[in-house]
Amino acid sequence: MMRTTKCVLMVALAVAACAAFAQDAQYQPTWESVESRPLPGWYDHDKFGIFIHWGLYSVPSWGPKGRYSEWYWHDMQDKNGETWKFHVENYGEDFKYPDFAPQFRAEMFNPAHWAEIFERSGAKYVVLTSKHHEGFCLWPNAESWNWNSVDAGPGRDLCGELTDAVKARGLKMGFYFSLYEWFNPIYRSDPERYVEQHMLPQLKDLVLRYEPDIVWPDGEWDHPDTLWRSAEFLAWLYNESPVRDRVVVNDRWGKGCRSKHGGFYTTEYGHVGWGQDLGDRHKWEECRGIGKSFGYNRNEEIDDYMTPRDLIRMLISICNGGGNLLLDIGPTADGRIPVIMEQRLLAMGDWLREHGEAIYGTGPSPFPNLPWGRCTTAPGKLYLHVFDWPRDVLDVPGLKNDVTKAYLLTSPDVSLTVTRTGERSVSVDLPEHMPNEDATVVVLEIAGAPDVDMTIHAAGDGTLTMPAAQAQVIGETARYEAEKDAIGFWTEPGDSVSWHVTVDRPGKYDVALTYACSNGSGGTPVEIRVGEAVVAATVKETGTWSDFITETAGTAEVASAGAVVVTVSPKGKPAEGVMNLRAVTLRPTQ
Repeated sequence: MMRTTKCVLMVALAVAACAAFAQDAQYQPTWESVESRPLPGWYDHDKFGIFIHWGLYSVPSWGPKGRYSEWYWHDMQDKNGETWKFHVENYGEDFKYPDFAPQFRAEMFNPAHWAEIFERSGAKYVVLTSKHHEGFCLWPNAESWNWNSVDAGPGRDLCGELTDAVKARGLKMGFYFSLYEWFNPIYRSDPERYVEQHMLPQLKDLVLRYEPDIVWPDGEWDHPDTLWRSAEFLAWLYNESPVRDRVVVNDRWGKGCRSKHGGFYTTEYGHVGWGQDLGDRHKWEECRGIGKSFGYNRNEEIDDYMTPRDLIRMLISICNGGGNLLLDIGPTADGRIPVIMEQRLLAMGDWLREHGEAIYGTGPSPFPNLPWGRCTTAPGKLYLHVFDWPRDVLDVPGLKNDVTKAYLLTSPDVSLTVTRTGERSVSVDLPEHMPNEDATVVVLEIAGAPDVDMTIHAAGDGTLTMPAAQAQVIGETARYEAEKDAIGFWTEPGDSVSWHVTVDRPGKYDVALTYACSNGSGGTPVEIRVGEAVVAATVKETGTWSDFITETAGTAEVASAGAVVVTVSPKGKPAEGVMNLRAVTLRPTQ
């Protein structure tokens, strides 16, 4: 029996079977029930996957700077927008979006080559856009009305070909699937009928036909999960589908579901695990492109692409925060992975071949922050990923465990000297030169589970000093600069820094900032929160980014002794940068 005929029969049987779940089914169609299913362990172990946005939008492959090119058809509707202007100039007013279908030929598509690149990148799973919001499917299905890659364009089952090639390399395969379709007439007139007759049959066909390891929905935001019948689908997926024991899903199942329901939570071009709160974490995944778009965007230039070092450090930082990275590529309409994207993936693979032990199967960092890099963990081991190489000694603040051995991950037979520098700190003697400038991994073998306390305590006179090296940095740009011993590169007003301190005595404290700010960049308003108290200040120009001053910003009252969080946040957009912040000091007023 041919695969298409077999799958149509399987879908029909599945739809009939899920009309009413058996009373003894392991999972019922409720969130409480389906979320009692443990996330299969392979997903947390594998850490790194490849996202692929490929469809008719790959033909024009254009979007305004910073805009997703796969939204081309949607953005064409704005007749005053940049996309419509580009379209008219290059294709004409009468050229409709569906007219791109014959030009989506994929004549250069070699799935075996794609799979080889993915394997060499160090990725362990792949997620292909089986159908984006335009509704064009990369596999044949009865519900697509010939709006698919077999009946139009390439004349090929792109999902099937890539699935076979990826699995042949030992990688796991998954599919992105848009729940809604922008211009589907059934969806626009009767969403419930669309879900019943179009969306659910398509989604189940995808599962039954290709048996994916990941189901990655999107386009859920217009309606609640009850309209999409998400819990019902998941109960079928977990009870009856051929992938019920291994499949993982994300959190995009309906309006309000993100970071609330689903197997793993998702961020998108967002927070990448730097400075996340510690404690119990729900498994999460950051998805983003190498550039600023998911689909290939010819409007992007070299500076729009992350460098290999950026990508390697981003992966490390995500693992530091307990997440996975789903890194996107945008192939061309003729089926090629752009060479710059291949180069970036292979550079990541080169690093992972030597340092994969510090990524795959690791746990998150026990440190709220580290001034020189990030950390991942394994039983009895701390993997210290060093970004800023100290001249001679690596200080590890807050570590109370005994260290039984230290070495570079790439030189396990050469022990490094470890010195206990305090009850809650150690230092490691390092070679003079950084062996890998993207990230060098120092391994500490420790006794017991990680025991870390980076809380700042008061001096004998009650003064609390919070140095930049111990700051928890949250955001996209701000980071610790070892050479200046300060938080620098602080260009985004949404970035902030904070410290956890223990206040021994309640009362009033003078709040002082030690900082530098270049002439022409002053004037940024900042807010210093000391527990519930708030102090407002304005950054002054000090001369250069290296001319530090200490200035009292105001007075804060701490109502009771104990744990307090101190946070510094900009309240406006800086001219060039907020400041280079070296320290915050709380000094009792009496």
